[in-house]
Amino acid sequence: MKKIITVVLSVAIIIACALSLTACSGIKDATPEGIQKYGKLVVATNAFFPPFEYYEDGKIVGWDIDIAQALAEKLGVELVIENMEFDSVLLAPGTNKAHIAMAGISYSEERDKSLDFSVGVFNSSQVIIVQNNSTINGPFDLGGKNVGVQAGTVGQLLAEMDPDWAGEGDDAALAAPGNVQKYSTGAEAVLALQQDKVDAVIIDKYPAENFVANYDGIKICETSVYDDEYAFAVKEGNKALVEWINAAIAEMKEDGTFDKINEKYFGK
Repeated sequence: MKKIITVVLSVAIIIACALSLTACSGIKDATPEGIQKYGKLVVATNAFFPPFEYYEDGKIVGWDIDIAQALAEKLGVELVIENMEFDSVLLAPGTNKAHIAMAGISYSEERDKSLDFSVGVFNSSQVIIVQNNSTINGPFDLGGKNVGVQAGTVGQLLAEMDPDWAGEGDDAALAAPGNVQKYSTGAEAVLALQQDKVDAVIIDKYPAENFVANYDGIKICETSVYDDEYAFAVKEGNKALVEWINAAIAEMKEDGTFDKINEKYFGK
């Protein structure tokens, strides 16, 4: 009897493991038709980027999330949001862990080498947050300073003087910081600023405005560092999904959905 129970349990464990592997084996078909067959639209994000994605009452909400919900409804499928580190968000479509990456992602030719992008969906800029009594007034005051950034973001690329983003020589967008401190979230970088662990934080404009409104003793420098444009990213070569997303965005702009979402989060 004992042997029979052991065998049954072993078989059950094997079956469970097999089912688990099947469930976690990754997305096989990320075309619009494949998503409909899958029954879920899986979106990768980093939920610490208000107002684009953030937690509210234990739920991930935000501008990108509302757009994602509208896309899921157009496909007739359930929306699944996968929260992860920003670096992982950029890898998720290519590793079949998400259909779309939506996290205030700035388009660049370098990123376009490993991902395919939708049309631009939002214009933004990279700004500098400092303490109210700081002598830093703009990007060329950052020379030799200790700068905090969220890992994997444009802020990091700028702070590290990546030539594709920060430029070079006379065309540089900022003076080279002396040290760059990387944090998992923008909020952690801002907290480090409040605690005098960094002299400034480079981050996207709209999250910066949110942080300044909710954190004491900090402000945004008047001069921005870099102007950029957000887009949605999918697996390299997935032209069918890019074309579908672009068409869906055009429809949402035409029927007023985009305007309603912008009004909800930005009052415009």
